[in-house]
Amino acid sequence: MKNEVQRGVLVVGHGSRRAEANEDVREAAQAIRERANFVLVEPAFLEIEHPNIAEGFARLIQRGARDITVHPYFLSPGRHTRGDIPVEVSEAASHHPGINYRITEPLSAHPLVIEASVERILESIHPDRDINSPGSRQPDRGGYRAERGTVYLVGAGPGDPGLLTVKALALLESSDVVVYDYLVNREVLTHVHASAERIYVGKVGGGRHTPQRQINHLLIQRARAGKRVVRLKGGDPFLFGRGGEEAEALVEAGIPFEVVPGISSALAVPAYAGIPLTHRGMSSSVAVVTGARGGDGMNAPGEFAHLASADTVIVLMGVAHLREIAKDLVKSGRSVETPAAVIRWGTYNGQQTVTGTLGSIGVEAERAGVRAPAVIIIGEVVRLRERLNWFEQNLGVGDEEEPEATLAVAC
Repeated sequence: MKNEVQRGVLVVGHGSRRAEANEDVREAAQAIRERANFVLVEPAFLEIEHPNIAEGFARLIQRGARDITVHPYFLSPGRHTRGDIPVEVSEAASHHPGINYRITEPLSAHPLVIEASVERILESIHPDRDINSPGSRQPDRGGYRAERGTVYLVGAGPGDPGLLTVKALALLESSDVVVYDYLVNREVLTHVHASAERIYVGKVGGGRHTPQRQINHLLIQRARAGKRVVRLKGGDPFLFGRGGEEAEALVEAGIPFEVVPGISSALAVPAYAGIPLTHRGMSSSVAVVTGARGGDGMNAPGEFAHLASADTVIVLMGVAHLREIAKDLVKSGRSVETPAAVIRWGTYNGQQTVTGTLGSIGVEAERAGVRAPAVIIIGEVVRLRERLNWFEQNLGVGDEEEPEATLAVAC
């Protein structure tokens, strides 16, 4: 009984100027408390309303909680559930040493939610149809189908589910097990059959994550059990996705595998921001580099020197060290006036773009509150964004703006 008292639940809602919306979150927290017989449950809000996440976290600790589960009261994944909430929870936990926490997934991709949704849709179309009958499970996807005992290293693309390849879609629909990462859009998982096993192994900055060795073991174990295994990665599995390491582990274990490339965020995110990577008379070379390496996650000083000659430089996973990267490129010969852009949650409806120069982009990004995940673009091609910014203009979003309507779609 003592352990139960030390376990707390924080139900986090968006926060609204409408009192009834905030009351809905409080009622949900109360219902969760009663339904699961939890002792310590508190509501909290990401914006506008109180208590905020830090205050709700503190309330649970004051009441005796030492192990806290944070449950985002959001149906779908988006900028808040993947970025803002993990960051704020990590910050709140940093003020309370010895407190353990975890964050649940939004509800939209839960097998029971998907199964119930599909059932309702099919009932409306064919009231007498048995959705579990043979042949009703998957549509034809050009003959692509996962095979038993095989692991498929699949790229999920940058976020927009419409950028998923046909082969990736077919493998997801015919899989028995899907092992997926933090940056995979949960809408993509709606293509996975309700009976398939879903295993989350993503890493959120400052939070828990699954060691690579354990992921390799999972893939090998499930394949040896005769399962059709999809290892689903954001972007492309062979571009800073550690797909090569997993492929090596599968080779050593004698497990057959296939690699299904995905559209990398290095290509798609600039396009969605209206920035071509190459342009006649402006850019004929592109370099893609990671901004996170080594024990502390930062590249060694001067490591960007060899990139000074590339017309366009794309930096992935580098927003936390943006100032240092910009200074390093300037020291390596790039002009301080070189245009630069940082795009957060690229290809999502909540896409946010900040522009500047190598001399100002660090300050501009911090002022706009840009955090990971983000893609950094450096080069003259950034100047084309003013004319070619098609995606955010269609959403009604300008540079550094985060209108409430857009965020509501993304979350």
